[in-house]
Amino acid sequence: MRFITCASYYGTGSSAVTDYVSEFRGVDSLTNDEFRFIQDPDGIDDLRYHLVDNHNRHNAGHALKRYKKLVDFYSGNALGRKYSIWFGEQWKSISYEYIDSLVDFSYKGWWMYDLYDKGKIYYFRKRIINYLLHKTVWKGNPDRVFNTMKHEITYCSHPTEKEFITKTKLYIEKLFSTVASSTDSTIMVDQIVPPSNIKRYSCYFEDIKVVVVDRDPRDLYCCEKYLWKDGIIPYDDVKVFCEWYKYTRNHRLHEVYENNVLLIQFEDLIYRYESTTAQLREFLGLKESDHYRMGFVFKPEVSINNTQLWEKYPGSEKDIKYIENELNGYWYDYSTLLKESESADNTGNRNDLDAS
Repeated sequence: MRFITCASYYGTGSSAVTDYVSEFRGVDSLTNDEFRFIQDPDGIDDLRYHLVDNHNRHNAGHALKRYKKLVDFYSGNALGRKYSIWFGEQWKSISYEYIDSLVDFSYKGWWMYDLYDKGKIYYFRKRIINYLLHKTVWKGNPDRVFNTMKHEITYCSHPTEKEFITKTKLYIEKLFSTVASSTDSTIMVDQIVPPSNIKRYSCYFEDIKVVVVDRDPRDLYCCEKYLWKDGIIPYDDVKVFCEWYKYTRNHRLHEVYENNVLLIQFEDLIYRYESTTAQLREFLGLKESDHYRMGFVFKPEVSINNTQLWEKYPGSEKDIKYIENELNGYWYDYSTLLKESESADNTGNRNDLDAS
């Protein structure tokens, strides 16, 4: 089973790649829904840290419980379903089977964090019982503790790295085989790995290609400030926005991408459609002859309206100038497009701008 995924920094246009790849025959696209159970806190990679990288007799079992809790959360409920939309009841059953496969043994027992996870009211109610007992019938026996969680199960797990990765690969393939059209399908799934530390996450797949998508910070700033306003990206202070932008991409100063990773600009998918999509096809191993729904899902002539947004909002000139100075090297250089267009006109060759 081959996996193709996008990794982005929020709002950078990775859906354009998902949409383009979805136009190919032989690709099972799970649309633009994000599948983050590997990279999220309490997710699979956190399991690896606590079970393998930094094993601890308490933390390992607690990490398994936290992942089980995350599985339950991602099942959704009557107000909104998450992964059960795609995998149905098998999301929970296969995930529980995976958790069980990682457990060496278990027993009835608990520790402080089992109380902590149940909330402050539950915790302090149980502690009051101990307090009262020590003031009365257990007076003079300070070490005795009332067993407040007689039915709690403690899990013990310490797999080798090889065992953990092997079981995780099987788990992921079993999950996605429930939605694959054939055993040799190519699965297009969004955000299953993050844009940073990709090598660590790639080991959970036999075959995965990752497309990291970035976008002009000027457009991202305008989107958040004037359109989205959802509070995920800072926009009240342009200086903080620039700090955030550099902070989220700082890993690229030292991270070396392997040959299964391709970094592209959202704008190139629009203004250099022909050359950029050709690069994508070669990287992803997609045949142009299988592009049977060309322009049906990804429409550069529509997406172009999401570029150069700062020109649509007068009064933002000062902020845009600050972004250009502070984030030099990150924003998209439109002047090169004009030079390419002039060069193409002089030679009589068709250029990417014509295609857009």
